[in-house]
Amino acid sequence: MQVHYGKGLVLALVLAVVGSGCGKSAGGPADGTAKASEEPVSLVLLNDSGTEQEFIDQLAAAVKQRHPSIDLKLYRNEKGSTLDELILAGETPDLIVSYNGKLASYRDKDLLYDMTPLIGSRRVDLNRFEAGYIEDVKIASTNNELFGLPVSLAYHALYYNKNLFDKFGVPYPKDGMTWEQVLETARKMTRNDGGTQYRGFDIGNMVWASQPLGIAAIDYKTDKATMRTDEWKRVFELMKAFYTIPGNMTTGKAKDDFLKEKTVAMYADLAIAGELEVAAKNGLDWDVAQYPSYPEKPNVYGNASVSVIMITKASKHKERAMQVVETAVSDEVQLESSKSGRVSPLLKADVKQAFGQSKDVFKGKSVQSIFKSKPVKYPIASQYRGKAESIVRTKFAEYASGAIDVNTALAQADEEINKAVAAETGK
Repeated sequence: MQVHYGKGLVLALVLAVVGSGCGKSAGGPADGTAKASEEPVSLVLLNDSGTEQEFIDQLAAAVKQRHPSIDLKLYRNEKGSTLDELILAGETPDLIVSYNGKLASYRDKDLLYDMTPLIGSRRVDLNRFEAGYIEDVKIASTNNELFGLPVSLAYHALYYNKNLFDKFGVPYPKDGMTWEQVLETARKMTRNDGGTQYRGFDIGNMVWASQPLGIAAIDYKTDKATMRTDEWKRVFELMKAFYTIPGNMTTGKAKDDFLKEKTVAMYADLAIAGELEVAAKNGLDWDVAQYPSYPEKPNVYGNASVSVIMITKASKHKERAMQVVETAVSDEVQLESSKSGRVSPLLKADVKQAFGQSKDVFKGKSVQSIFKSKPVKYPIASQYRGKAESIVRTKFAEYASGAIDVNTALAQADEEINKAVAAETGK
């Protein structure tokens, strides 16, 4: 469905994002660049990635202020307004906000458009971005194309329940901890107290522990499984060490156990600001520490999905759509986005330091710990990655429960991944 905004909300967002200035953003064209037309135009933007609607609202307000001749029609990926449904309805998006891992999927719909010429003609300064995130956006490229620009990224963090650490007299997690140190802390925090089983740690998705090592469950070039390695054995054994602490076996609902039940002391996840906000209102006294790392790869966590704004090949108004892109990556919008608790891809220190400032849920929290680690380079992945990782998690669960040994788990995962791909490809 189309998203409409009340005048009060638009005004508030405009004031928050752009203040009183109508001057050029650091993300816009340099002096001397040919200006795009300001004739009235209607552009369709689809939020296809789960990017928080708050960011889309901030962007829409800024576009209304900078380019009042642009009528930005906003859709979310939901029943009635999925990408396929919009195309069938003759509302093919001019712009899509998605994430870098999904970009390749738009190739089959012939929507990918190399924005490099527009970026050049509009003199958009790519040096404003952290170089690694520009490269992460290029994972769908075959000839160094740039199909979008980054607007935010997911981060990995170690969240913890302060009340539980206080209750049991254990020091809070600190920045720079290795997985082994987190394991030791988990042992101290796992206990049954007053009939309630408290668990020291849950990672939720054990595959995340593999990402800093740069390993995958399936090779993207051959679509063959790659599970029979020492690195995967290391990950399986590490994660089992957590879950075989007496009383610490995962329940399969790690996030709820941490946020709602408050029975998990430490929980590793991505950016969950909205859910933390709700949990805090319901009594969760939380804080955050730097994500655990491997000794040989300090200050490194896993894949950081990069949210991307892209212009589609189908758009008939690419110059005007580029004005929306420039607004999305402007200092003003990125600063407001950072204040709202999203990590900006920009290099500017003041933008990073503003992280979470406008959200009560972040006040008094160690949010700058998040920035002490960097993600690994986002991997080029097989189209069967999701299916393969699902099999990995299933086999790990069997291993963690003691049903099979580690070598059998890895061998069976390898075989089942290959069979699943063969069944789908007919090869």
